[in-house]
Amino acid sequence: MLIVRLLPKKDLPVAKGHPWIFSGAVDKIQGSPEEGSLCRVIDSRGKFLCQGFYNPFSQIAVRVLTRGKETVDRAFFAQRIRQAARMRESIIPGDTTCYRLVNGEGDLLPGLVVDFFSQVLVMQFLTTGMEEIKADIVSIFQELYPSCAIHERSDMRARSGEGLRPLSGPLSGSLPDGTVQVLEAGIPLMVDVLTGDRTGFYLEHRINRSKLRARAAGKDVLDLFSYTGAYAMHALKGGAKSVVSVENSAPALALTKKNLELNKVPPFVWKVVRDDVFRFLQDDRATYDIIVCDPPAFMKEADDFEKALALALERLRPSGQVFTNTYLGPQVTPLDFYRAVQQAAEKASKSVRIIEPLHEGPDFPIQPSHPQGVHLFGHILYGE
Repeated sequence: MLIVRLLPKKDLPVAKGHPWIFSGAVDKIQGSPEEGSLCRVIDSRGKFLCQGFYNPFSQIAVRVLTRGKETVDRAFFAQRIRQAARMRESIIPGDTTCYRLVNGEGDLLPGLVVDFFSQVLVMQFLTTGMEEIKADIVSIFQELYPSCAIHERSDMRARSGEGLRPLSGPLSGSLPDGTVQVLEAGIPLMVDVLTGDRTGFYLEHRINRSKLRARAAGKDVLDLFSYTGAYAMHALKGGAKSVVSVENSAPALALTKKNLELNKVPPFVWKVVRDDVFRFLQDDRATYDIIVCDPPAFMKEADDFEKALALALERLRPSGQVFTNTYLGPQVTPLDFYRAVQQAAEKASKSVRIIEPLHEGPDFPIQPSHPQGVHLFGHILYGE
């Protein structure tokens, strides 16, 4: 096993529970990385700190697996996966068959994401360490979920930072059709696990969609960046008077149509518009009681978020509400979000108050020592 020695005074974050050790904290490596990425980490005096995955090519040099000296083998990972599964069994309601089953560092399995879609498991292997033990991980899930097909969607740019190329394809079982029918809070929805965004669906918004459903009765709702229409469907199930969805992706709109048919929604209640959201908001003169402004993950610059929100606020009726969020990262922080809301309100000449947070559901756990694990950040706004 590799030994990673840290520089003096660089052990404090990991000693306090942070699951990442950055490359700048590393002093020396004992052993050859070519033999595998599993390592033990010691401080500058030689005291044991933790075990984890080491990657000499990544800015995050070590991803912590355990702070003990136990054997890290297949049985170790099987136990961690069973723990993650037990937690979901205790928190996911029976009317929902789509959720995050493993959430990387939040489940003490750094570099592994597993999403459950009825009888399909979709996996992402994001680090070299998890890539090396992929066969073991797949076999563990085959034992725990023998009736499920397993598909890989490690086709994201994040893998390049680990020195890995994107991968996508079947790992176990077969998917005759790339779409899978799931239930979210009792609502049937179609998910494209082969080519859809992320692993096929924005699972992190489930709780927020339920909040919309509770507020939608008798309201005219505008759903921007609607993807396959899950927010819109929740609004309609909550008794919305009308819904307008705006999306520019043809594949997403094809699934939106399937969801409309699956739920037997009258066409005059739900209007689906294929258009660029910015162009639509500049051309459309209608106003709405509730607006969902859920920009995609690629819109990470605060200026882009502010522009979209300002245009949306101009379409908001008095005493209306806006459901809006952003994805946190180097370009956008919570403070950036609040500044963008304030500046968007000024541009739209609206008085805005923040009334309720929007966030990931409980199947996206994070470690308290790892605030970087939070990526979805937003609020419900009240406008006058």
